[in-house]
Amino acid sequence: MAYPLGWSVRLQVVVRRERWPGGSRAGAVALVYPGQMVEPDQPVIRLKREEHGEELAGLPRLSLPAVTRKLPAIHPTALALPALGEETVPAGLRGRVVDVTARGGVVIESQVVAIQGVLGAGPQVAGVLTLWQALGNDGSRSVQPIPPGAILVVPGPLSFLLLRHALNSGVVGIIASSIVLRDLEGFLHADLLELVNSPGGEDLQSRLPPLTIMLTEGLGSLAMPARLLQLLSCYQGRVALLSGFTSVRRHALPELLISLTAAEAEALPSQEPDLALVPGARVRVCSGDYCGRTGEVLSLFLHRQRLPSGVRAQAARVLLEEGEVIVAALSCLDRIG
Repeated sequence: MAYPLGWSVRLQVVVRRERWPGGSRAGAVALVYPGQMVEPDQPVIRLKREEHGEELAGLPRLSLPAVTRKLPAIHPTALALPALGEETVPAGLRGRVVDVTARGGVVIESQVVAIQGVLGAGPQVAGVLTLWQALGNDGSRSVQPIPPGAILVVPGPLSFLLLRHALNSGVVGIIASSIVLRDLEGFLHADLLELVNSPGGEDLQSRLPPLTIMLTEGLGSLAMPARLLQLLSCYQGRVALLSGFTSVRRHALPELLISLTAAEAEALPSQEPDLALVPGARVRVCSGDYCGRTGEVLSLFLHRQRLPSGVRAQAARVLLEEGEVIVAALSCLDRIG
């Protein structure tokens, strides 16, 4: 899917996605049929696994509370078979089922808000969007209880300790601005370059810790743009579908999909916004010392300007969200609104 704006957000778009929890599944059975309408928290796939012994193909923990039941007891004279349990996979999207794949996956068509990340890891999960509050109301540090099955939204950079806290709390996914490489590889127990360049990326993803990660800014210590955080806060408490799969070979990036109601779809603009860099346009700096910062174009220079690098280029005067005014080359600015 094409993201025309620099901040990688589509406010309204129709997508088709296969709901599949990742890995290899020998016992996946679709619970819906083509043409059926589904809700985000509705079970659409049933997975069978062994309760005794190893789980099938490294089955990850499922998103949202699972439905588990045991089959009737086997008669003593019957063949000795392992006891089986069943778990269900929620849709994560609101929309119409258009296909059921050979492996038991369910393809759903939905009208969504789509947000693309820069870097991520982990299989597809569905969960309730929950904002993380690092500080209490009085400014003191507090340990926030995290509901299990949530997709946690962290405004700032991630840390190894926060990732471990989220994992131990039963969180299925986490969206944050950035993280230092050492903490990310330490949590994943994997080499990042190998992970994103491997031809068998999906198999490697299923062996990672059961916590899907999406970074909106990438590696480092950049904060999440205020406009993006505000957008995510508008959908707090909604069930969303998150994929952390990142592959250089497949040109795949992590993605968050939030289904819209019919009323929301009518209220949101359907036309693509203007991409021209003009005074008053909201922009994001895509390179240099201010990479990742957002602001508003105050004015455009009529003539080429000499930049700190010594290069002369067409430039604009930009007021950053923090109140600082900078001069940036037009080629380093992406319009986001």
